Amino acid sequence: MFMFIGYKVLEFIAIVTPYPVTYLIAIFLAKLWLAARINLNLVKNNISKVLDLDINDKKVHRLATMVLVNWLKNVADFLKARKISKEKLKERVRLKGIVHLKNALKKGKGAIVLTAHIGNFEWAGGRIAAEGINIWATSLTRKNKRVQKFFEDSRTSLGLKTLYINRMLNIFRILKKNEVLAIPSDWDATGKAKKLFKFFGKKAYLPTGAVSLALRSGAPLVPCFIWRVDKYTHQQIIGKPIELIRKGDRDVLIQKNMEKVLKVLEKYISSHIDEWELFHDIWEK
Repeated sequence: MFMFIGYKVLEFIAIVTPYPVTYLIAIFLAKLWLAARINLNLVKNNISKVLDLDINDKKVHRLATMVLVNWLKNVADFLKARKISKEKLKERVRLKGIVHLKNALKKGKGAIVLTAHIGNFEWAGGRIAAEGINIWATSLTRKNKRVQKFFEDSRTSLGLKTLYINRMLNIFRILKKNEVLAIPSDWDATGKAKKLFKFFGKKAYLPTGAVSLALRSGAPLVPCFIWRVDKYTHQQIIGKPIELIRKGDRDVLIQKNMEKVLKVLEKYISSHIDEWELFHDIWEK
């Protein structure tokens, strides 16, 4: 109950304050977060792995600070979701490459959007929905049902539907209806990723769900990423579907296609490391 009330209070503050004030509050909270060092070492460790720097390097700390500031700004954006019209969302998010997703859907097998925890990925889903495309995003279930409904309703206000990871049987129904499912592939929310892959020259436990589903369903695997270009504007890029190898031994197919996927992830994560909002340890010990 207290958590739900807390979220509603934050949402109220985000909605009633003008954007400059909301962002000032977000920056202040980021500074408090830094002072409390909550998850700070996790963020710094991820950055250090990508850049091949010591975790205590000044550049790593500076980028980690930027990650927290950008993340809390994105949280503020999400809390304002009920106030953001479709027209305003289109204005705030410059979308390039939507033709690639629309062409992929012409095959009638739905599409799987490959993405990562870069930038305002909730708004990225909403921006696709603003084009009249039915899109679902995966989510963890939450113990507090009111909190879960709060997040679900916020997504719905953006036109984004939610698929909970304990109801994954619905995936194939979604794809058969020629709809879109977005799956972040830089962290396994289920905690079941047991296979190591070479990622930025190191070994990391990464999910294979997007690749496996694309292979099983025949749905195209379409990369999509978003990042902030200035204070209030975002750039979203949808690329051509990744050309998957679809014939052969399953384990070999997963390995070979994951190599293709990881090249794409590495490109966008390294280019926008200051917005890689991953608060989890994915690396081999």
